[in-house]
Amino acid sequence: MAEIILVRHGPVAVKATGLLSFEEFSRYIAAYELSGVDPDAQPSEALRARIRGAATIFASDAPRVSDTLARMDVTADTLDPAFREAPPIAPKLPLLLPAIGWLALARARGEVSPTLREARAALVRRAESCAMRLAAASDKGDVALIGHGWFNRYVAQALIAQGWRNSKGPGFRSPWGFLCLQQASHR
Repeated sequence: MAEIILVRHGPVAVKATGLLSFEEFSRYIAAYELSGVDPDAQPSEALRARIRGAATIFASDAPRVSDTLARMDVTADTLDPAFREAPPIAPKLPLLLPAIGWLALARARGEVSPTLREARAALVRRAESCAMRLAAASDKGDVALIGHGWFNRYVAQALIAQGWRNSKGPGFRSPWGFLCLQQASHR
């Protein structure tokens, strides 16, 4: 049975420490988008082997994903901005928070804010389209998507809605995190 492996990129080189204002968080996100992977970070050999075994590899075109591909010693068959992360849209508040706090606010806002309803719908449509591309490529064997944590969650949900099932993996909470999905037996 073919497997689709969704992988989060490695840890980025740019770091945010301490409490940040909205403006500082915005600058951090801009730097994060341009950043590659931490020079000392390496994926596990097991993850490298799993990705090298894929018949088709899709990837986001973000710099941190390009570095992740290099660390895994693989080349993507398809680099596409359609697989890029959903940008965090933090609320402009007069607060000082750690970067993870701002990111949590941004993700929560993206999920519930009525003003971002169309952005949410567009994100879901994009994830569904990407999931269809991955599923179609699975006719040739295992497929890997090297991308981003938040967007990969949406792709996984779309694949599950299409009849795929979660088979293994730690998820996308940490860099190098992954999730493997297999075709349901009735497909």
